[in-house]
Amino acid sequence: MNLSCFTTGTAIRGCVTIAVTAILSLTLGKNHVYVEGQAAELNNNHVSSKLQIHIPQKLFKPDGYDHREALFGIPPYGGSIAQSMYYADSDLCDTKVDTSKGYPIRPVTNGVMEPWPTPFVLMVDRGVCSFVQKARNAQKSGAAGVIIADNTCLCAFGDSCQSEPGIACEPREPIMADDGSGLDVSIPSFLVFKQDADVMKATLTANRPIQIEMKWSLPAPDERVEYQLWTTPTDFVSRDFLSSFRDAAVALGKRAYFTPHMYLYDGVKSGCDVNGEDMCYNLCTNAGRYCATDPDNNLDKGISGGDVVAESLRRICVWNVYGAENGIGREVSLSKIRQIK
Repeated sequence: MNLSCFTTGTAIRGCVTIAVTAILSLTLGKNHVYVEGQAAELNNNHVSSKLQIHIPQKLFKPDGYDHREALFGIPPYGGSIAQSMYYADSDLCDTKVDTSKGYPIRPVTNGVMEPWPTPFVLMVDRGVCSFVQKARNAQKSGAAGVIIADNTCLCAFGDSCQSEPGIACEPREPIMADDGSGLDVSIPSFLVFKQDADVMKATLTANRPIQIEMKWSLPAPDERVEYQLWTTPTDFVSRDFLSSFRDAAVALGKRAYFTPHMYLYDGVKSGCDVNGEDMCYNLCTNAGRYCATDPDNNLDKGISGGDVVAESLRRICVWNVYGAENGIGREVSLSKIRQIK
């Protein structure tokens, strides 16, 4: 199956027949437009867990704290972990974890501060090593759960997040993926965005206690599995994955529903839209409203960011017409694909 087709305007190159089942992850699901900078709002529609602070009361939020779940560990679905939280004041990458450090401070015995009293939830800084390694070290230290404190602002949050001097904001959310070694990690982990993590760390380093709860809802009690993939038209890794996964997707049939998403940048928040003019050359469409990076790093030749946006929108239409109804798609002829512009 050839998935290397790409359109510029109305011309389609490299395609003879397209099976929408095979290109579905390169398109966008119905009513799910992913524009970089709006990920938080969209992801909240699919919340399966909740993070809440009960003590101190001033940090309580009715809807809980925005967070992202790790793709490793074993969450207690239908249950919760409500414990005191301690800040390791470390990235926790060293396998020899010093449990006598961190905040809030504890009583000192023989000149050494007492270790974090179990059970507890441990907050650690993001960076240096993988999320799995941090969680593994926390687990060995006796933690019941892990909160990863993000140290970089997401561009999507704008002025609500204050970056460190000289540190640029991050355009995409970090993914708490398994590095391939996470089978031995059984405790759950959440990533908390910088603006909230900073408040939590400030409270703990001021030696004020925090009682935090990590809570999970039961998975939907039906026989259908729902899965998603985020990609771009020029993502060859996703293309190769779909080529090999096509038969499995078809075999799953009604027992699974796939929702593909496309990465685009919010040109307004990136400063590409100034007085209605496109300030980012050919990276955008709609006068700088929707943008994408240049896939071949040559602004004057080849495929531009604006071409990527146009192709992304075309694939949105392809999916909405041929795939969104059943979450699988169906094989269509090239002539029908040409009609979608």
